[in-house]
Amino acid sequence: MAKKDSVPDPEEANRMWASTSFVGVLLIIGVPLWWKTTEVYRVALPYDKINAFDTESHFITSEVTVLANDDQTANNIADLLKKEFEQFDVIKLKIKKQILTENLRNALDKVTEEQEALEEVDAVFNTKLHNSFYLVQRKPLFKDVWIGTERVAFFRDSKAASIVVEALKNWIYEPSVLHGARSEKADAARQVRFPSEDGFHVVLSVVHPKPQNMKVDFTAGEAVEDYIGSFVDELTDLHNFTLKSQWLHLLEFKLQTAEVLEASSWGRHFPARHDLLPQLLTRLEERAATPVSDKPVVNLALYVVPCDVAPLAIYDSRDIRVMSPVQAFMSPKWGGVVFGNPTKTECEQKHYTPDVKLIMGTFISQLRKLLGITEKVKIPGGHLEPLWSVVPRRWEVDTLLRIRTLEQVSSAERSLKSLAKLLGEISNIVINDEVGASINHAVDSIHKSRSLMISGDLLNAYRQSQQAFLAAETAFMEPSLLALLYFPDDQKYAIYIPLFLPIMFPVILSLKNLIDWFRGKPSRKLKTD
Repeated sequence: MAKKDSVPDPEEANRMWASTSFVGVLLIIGVPLWWKTTEVYRVALPYDKINAFDTESHFITSEVTVLANDDQTANNIADLLKKEFEQFDVIKLKIKKQILTENLRNALDKVTEEQEALEEVDAVFNTKLHNSFYLVQRKPLFKDVWIGTERVAFFRDSKAASIVVEALKNWIYEPSVLHGARSEKADAARQVRFPSEDGFHVVLSVVHPKPQNMKVDFTAGEAVEDYIGSFVDELTDLHNFTLKSQWLHLLEFKLQTAEVLEASSWGRHFPARHDLLPQLLTRLEERAATPVSDKPVVNLALYVVPCDVAPLAIYDSRDIRVMSPVQAFMSPKWGGVVFGNPTKTECEQKHYTPDVKLIMGTFISQLRKLLGITEKVKIPGGHLEPLWSVVPRRWEVDTLLRIRTLEQVSSAERSLKSLAKLLGEISNIVINDEVGASINHAVDSIHKSRSLMISGDLLNAYRQSQQAFLAAETAFMEPSLLALLYFPDDQKYAIYIPLFLPIMFPVILSLKNLIDWFRGKPSRKLKTD
């Protein structure tokens, strides 16, 4: 009787163990190695903190001290201030009240000049501190409210309370401008001033179209140092400034217009239409030797008008002549241009000497607007002392600090939110250690700046906001974020499938036989005896 037994085939066992080894090496070593080597490096980021940012909730606390002759006057001023400023969520006033000492009250009533009165107040109170303001009662005033260059305002009595409020709203704190700095949509003031930066290059260009016809007696370097240098020295807490001057010859602005006759020493003028002025800016951009730097350039240009088209008069968008001692115009976020019109006598003598004080005063006025200092409206009953030098008012520096602090914190938050959204949507963007460090530093600086704004420490709040802004911009503009965007997933699959499919196909087919063999099921090939 024939007996058949199933006997394992040694060749089959060797083949199965070889397949097992191959699958094991592929799954245990190959797949993890492939996964690790193709992994996108991404540093952990504080997404929860970034998503929790509320840009519209930022506000700055500022201290106001009311110094009056009696409690009733102090209470009237303080109560009206508190009531009127409660409607603003961007500025919060911390109001203090104090009665003037008899000595200080007598001293303020005796002096005749407001500057002397300021010295009396400064001798008792520290008016040099940022983000503080003093409302001082002083009866001998020619106006109900008087404000000068210091952080002090004089008011006559409690009847001037409403004017005090208007002066603080429109001159000192400007809540509407602060709200525009915090908002994502740019307001009128933000459309004019330069964006936040840690530094600026200020370049004064003297444009002399026809140097062969007339000599110009103007020392540009000294004018820059004496006027612009004195102005920006007061803004060192905000920005670093680099000053430069240059001469540009043979750069002529073609008016393409006919002369207009008039009753003057010239008997004529040449219109410079509003729509033609940008052409001069284009010519200046082509020739100006601006510094090679990532810092923005504030351009100031003195265009010496040739005698054959002098005097030059600017016409506005309504085609109405601009009547001004100095013909000048400004381009938002670019700079300003002043037309130097020589007199008829200077053209006959071929020697033009610009009025340095008038021209540089015009440049300072333009520079104030370009850096964020707004024009002040007139308030009935209020007097704002005119500037007698190029130095900005101390409380204007505080205003710039508030504007830039809110602007930089808000910008940093929006940049981080956009970046976090982008990194969450695109998984193959590399987040290296440098980007992660910049983002974490920006988040920490935002929280510190917010706390300092609430406590009223304006200068340190600005410094933290600047660090947050620069760190957020550095992270957002990091080139390494775009490293893998040129190699999307569909291209990866186009490479991986032809490479791995021929290898994986027989492995997958052999898995069933391996499972059956390990379970002891008989193979198709049996050895019989």
